[in-house]
Amino acid sequence: MNFIMGADVSSLQAMEDQGAKFYDLDGMEREALSILSAHGVNCIRLRLFNRPTESFDGGDYCDLWHTLVMAERVKKQGMGLLLDFHYSDFWADWKKQNIPLDWEDQSAEKLEQSVYTFTKSVLQEFERCGAIPDIVQIGNEIGKGLLWDYGCLEYPGQIAAFLNAGFRAVNEINQEGYSIKTMLHLECGADTIRTEQFFDLLFQNGLDDFDYVGLSYYPYWSGPYHELANNMKNIWKRFHKRVMVVETAFPYTDESNDEMPNVVTGELTQETMKLTPSVENQCQVLEKIIDTVRAQENGCGVFYWEPTWYKIKGVGVARGKGNEWENQAMFDVSGQVLESIRVFEH
Repeated sequence: MNFIMGADVSSLQAMEDQGAKFYDLDGMEREALSILSAHGVNCIRLRLFNRPTESFDGGDYCDLWHTLVMAERVKKQGMGLLLDFHYSDFWADWKKQNIPLDWEDQSAEKLEQSVYTFTKSVLQEFERCGAIPDIVQIGNEIGKGLLWDYGCLEYPGQIAAFLNAGFRAVNEINQEGYSIKTMLHLECGADTIRTEQFFDLLFQNGLDDFDYVGLSYYPYWSGPYHELANNMKNIWKRFHKRVMVVETAFPYTDESNDEMPNVVTGELTQETMKLTPSVENQCQVLEKIIDTVRAQENGCGVFYWEPTWYKIKGVGVARGKGNEWENQAMFDVSGQVLESIRVFEH
């Protein structure tokens, strides 16, 4: 399999609908996916919420309809597609895994059926549109479980049952002649002990087989590159799974261009990495992460999160809020792509 150079662009439709423009290194305006593809990005990651109500000001993006439209664009561009099921109406991560409103008050057994039915019905819609994903991610940053409180770590068998329900849906779609791969995504990219304990616990409690481990690895939060490498080595040795870093980023500036302070500041990167925000350091960090993943026997891809999400009013972290991430985009505040995009070319 070719090494995946990926990008999560789940905010792109909202950006465009609010007037965002994107310019290539030659200063010419082009469609964002075309710019990414021209510089080596070969796979796009899209998140999917169940029934979002808190998304960007211009509409509830990351729902099924918007994601289908985006997936068709990705496929027409000739790029791969990773579909990220959150199984929530808004962000699901290691801090929160809220049950979708439509699934509230369901028993654990009914929730398993809901995961299966939702996953399969979504994939059938993607099939109808000719945009079947290449990889399906069952849950987002699930190192502490999903669909809380039923699927918290105290109930590993229930976590395994939820995940297996998603796998079953994918496997049934594959019986129609597809070869969709499955992924489980943990937030602890540089934490070998937590990663091992999670998968040991779930396999002991009935977790079915799957294809890839996805990791979040933000070096200013996660730890040194060699710890990412150690975790990947251990995943291969203990579980024989290939690994992708499906989320990473680094700031190109310390400026905040809206009312919401940046979540990653120069103070943080200087303290944890001895690096200040700059285009050069964004390039250096991303190159180091790609090289680290490539060097591992089981390393097969890196996704940047989210390169096209520069500051546009109305496209913040939630409805009515600003963007705390825009200083980590790979386009500046005017939509000009940065030189760091060239890292994907190699």
